[in-house]
Amino acid sequence: MAEHFQVKTGSLKEVVDLTDRLQALIGRAKMRDGLCTVFVTHTTAALTTGEIGEGTEQDLLEVVQQVIPSIRFRHAHDPSHAWSHMAASILGPSLVIPVSDGQLTLGTWQSVLLVELDGPRERTVYVTLLAS
Repeated sequence: MAEHFQVKTGSLKEVVDLTDRLQALIGRAKMRDGLCTVFVTHTTAALTTGEIGEGTEQDLLEVVQQVIPSIRFRHAHDPSHAWSHMAASILGPSLVIPVSDGQLTLGTWQSVLLVELDGPRERTVYVTLLAS
């Protein structure tokens, strides 16, 4: 089963928890076991897993900013958001998450996160469920 949905972000940089939306898709598909693949079709947004709450979203964004220095980017189209392209490439556009007994197989504090790096925008997330 393949589907997609839109995520509207409201800030230049933010983290959006997609876990509940993905879990709802799994429920509607009545999938018991398999894989959930998630892909964001943008070059200035990314996907990862992480903890939500107690400031961890802001910590993630700050770490990404510290890891990728501000250099003299050669991005001819728009150098002002070249950093966002680099950050999205390093974080990555996709995830594969196991599904077991109808649930995403995530750790206790682990969530599926969209990382907005050049918002606010509307992002498209594609999901493919592969039953085993």
